[in-house]
Amino acid sequence: MKNTRDSILKQLASSGQATVNQLAEQVGVNPITVRHHLTNLSNENLVQSTEQRHSVGRPRLLYRLTEEGQQRFPANYKRLTESLLLSIKNLYGKQASIELLELVGKEMADYYKSVLKGSSLEEYLNKFSQLMAGEGFQIQWELKGSRIYIHNASCPYHHLNSSHPEICHLDHSLFSCLLDPELRFEGCIMEGKPECTYSYEVKND
Repeated sequence: MKNTRDSILKQLASSGQATVNQLAEQVGVNPITVRHHLTNLSNENLVQSTEQRHSVGRPRLLYRLTEEGQQRFPANYKRLTESLLLSIKNLYGKQASIELLELVGKEMADYYKSVLKGSSLEEYLNKFSQLMAGEGFQIQWELKGSRIYIHNASCPYHHLNSSHPEICHLDHSLFSCLLDPELRFEGCIMEGKPECTYSYEVKND
């Protein structure tokens, strides 16, 4: 039982988010067993769920690690990343660090553009959310009037926010390249908000 539980956590750490059926297939157990473990993991504040709405049918639950759950999978690159950003700022200044992060965001976007190409708006945004989950984001989107709002409840670089707030330029560069060049920043977790929010106008071609 413990091996199944650990496998679920590792799968969520790897994929970012998944449904019960996806986890059941990945771990190799039945969905009932997966639901049992997810309930226990939720009670321990290691896993959380959100609804993903579709145009038809009932919304499905997407499961992901909480911040406490993510801390069980420490990454050695964190210290290296912080050291690199600090060195760049010390040698070339803060603006150089910002420009580098924006470039990284654009290069990440180039990697995903071919995968997202040719989908309807809803399919595109759902696929975008799933792909970004693999990068450590927790994306939910909604349409209000003629604007799309992108809500991100988890920053994969949260450990850098206090010492390197310019890290947010990477997210904005990545999202604007994949969604809209005029992507507007609405609010940030660093400002005490529950999530980072972006929006853009839906253009009728």
